Amino acid sequence: MESNSHKPRQRIALISGGLALGGATTFLINLAGELIRRNFAVEVFSFENNNPLAADFQSQKIPALCLDGRRMIFEDRLEIVLRRLREFGPTVVIANLGASSFEVLRYLPAHIFRVGVIHSDEASQYDMVRHYTPCMELTAVVSHAMQQRAAAIPEFARVPVACLPLGVPMPPDENAARIDPLRPLRILYIGRLSREQKRVHFFPQIFEQLKVSGIPFHWTIAGEGPEKISLEHAMPGSPAQTVSFPGKIAYADVPELLRAHDVFLLASDYEGLPLSLLEAMGAGLVPVVSNLKSGIPEVVDDAGGILVPVDNVAGYAKAIIHLHEHRDELAAKSAAARARVRQEFSVAAMTDRWLAAFPDPAVSPPVWPQRWKISAPLPATHPVYFSPPLRAARRLLIKLRKRRTDG
Repeated sequence: MESNSHKPRQRIALISGGLALGGATTFLINLAGELIRRNFAVEVFSFENNNPLAADFQSQKIPALCLDGRRMIFEDRLEIVLRRLREFGPTVVIANLGASSFEVLRYLPAHIFRVGVIHSDEASQYDMVRHYTPCMELTAVVSHAMQQRAAAIPEFARVPVACLPLGVPMPPDENAARIDPLRPLRILYIGRLSREQKRVHFFPQIFEQLKVSGIPFHWTIAGEGPEKISLEHAMPGSPAQTVSFPGKIAYADVPELLRAHDVFLLASDYEGLPLSLLEAMGAGLVPVVSNLKSGIPEVVDDAGGILVPVDNVAGYAKAIIHLHEHRDELAAKSAAARARVRQEFSVAAMTDRWLAAFPDPAVSPPVWPQRWKISAPLPATHPVYFSPPLRAARRLLIKLRKRRTDG
């Protein structure tokens, strides 16, 4: 019998349109970090230079190439990514976020397994990815509801759609949240401070209901976004009912933040499978979250949290007040939430699912071209913008802008 030690190992490239703060970037860190711990060759490529979690990539020894969209036109960045991929020699390429990352899939040689990920149950995401189904061997979504929705779109009939739920690091038991019935309830929101999707503009209304109830609490609202200043003005605390806005939290500091809280609040009107929810539950926080179709009901049940109808804004405050008044139930839900994530949504479980989705690498290496003829992105509404004459003009414009900036 032939030994498995002679089989080629997967070499995995993860491509992203950018590495901004958010679940898609955290997914890259979690998956790439675990693959590296298992001795797989991994590289990350980003079409934008901004990388606020650079220290987290470095701490897990994840190689990340970040290209500067202010200094290079898209087509030139795409060609650089393709050249670096040719040097790396991937067996699997995963497009993680944005049309730019999916464009890479169009130019890969045969025998490379090409995957596209949809992170958010949002119409625009399906509409973008459907253009690239001819270039993919697999579409990965993060919830069963998203799998069903994609299956109903004709273009996705060309390619298998797999549900590959996300996973998060599990803190050791001694670092999990501890429910203390004698102290004020500690509530946490962590994420973008935006009206769209996250609906943080409802927080002042929830805050007023909590104030009227008279329960003691501390509410931490962590993150950055366009609504931060208005929230700070609309939610002044009192000695027994306090609110803090710590701003952006480094990913390495999230476990300590989670440990200091009891309840995780999320009032979104759409999600895929929120990583912040999994992280919070894994640390023992009890979720009070929107009862959305995608993702959330696949993780949160009555044993481990409270699901609030998405249009019932008063329901979030009512649930928090209930948990304050029933601390034994709060402790039981905390233990159940943590157990659920440990069993099904750890980083290790997620990585096992991804590796099982890949076929064995081809024995013969793919034949890469020496040059690529780059065309307009598939979803482009004005393809002429990407024509060779306009490329030259766009390069010149960038040079002139750089001279003005440097001067």
